[in-house]
Amino acid sequence: MTYKYFNSESTRSSVIRAVADTGNDVAWRRFFDLYAGFVYSVARSKGLGDADADDVVQVVFGDLVRNLPTFEYDHEKGRFRSYLTGLVNWRVKDRLKAGKRDADLKANFWEEARGALTSDGGFSEREWQSAAMEEALRRMKPDVSPEHYAAFVASAVEGQDTEVITKLYGISRDNLYQIRNRLTARLREKVAEVLAEMDDPRAPGPLP
Repeated sequence: MTYKYFNSESTRSSVIRAVADTGNDVAWRRFFDLYAGFVYSVARSKGLGDADADDVVQVVFGDLVRNLPTFEYDHEKGRFRSYLTGLVNWRVKDRLKAGKRDADLKANFWEEARGALTSDGGFSEREWQSAAMEEALRRMKPDVSPEHYAAFVASAVEGQDTEVITKLYGISRDNLYQIRNRLTARLREKVAEVLAEMDDPRAPGPLP
């Protein structure tokens, strides 16, 4: 399943407002940026439209805000992405039930979420990697000139024709090659950094 880009500032803002009084809004904003795209993509892959998938993102992060700070993660029981995907699947099932309002989470939150997965094959590794790629690109962008960043994304990420890119940005093939080499190395470092964070499900901080 191809990663479906998610960038809803209104959803992001609503999630951050939910934790604004905790003093951890900056940390939770970073946490949201790590996982929101993946949650959205999984919801869309299950057949939800854009609006419903956006709703699932909000509900899932509401669940995380309430439960993750007290959650004790056990690596032996599975990867965090499995827990997260299980939770998304559970919320998608709720959404697909006509006329059914979102139910409150039960006390055994993480067991319910994990039980929604039959196996690790229930989630898309490619979507997880793509979500990390999107976040890595977002982090890299401010440190690169706009022209070089746009040329790099067009060439290395979107796979556009080299001749079109060189004409559009007024650069030579050699220059584009150098940009690709330099930014590919930087992107790999960022992706590794993001993946390490995504696989470490520590909450941004204790909530009251």
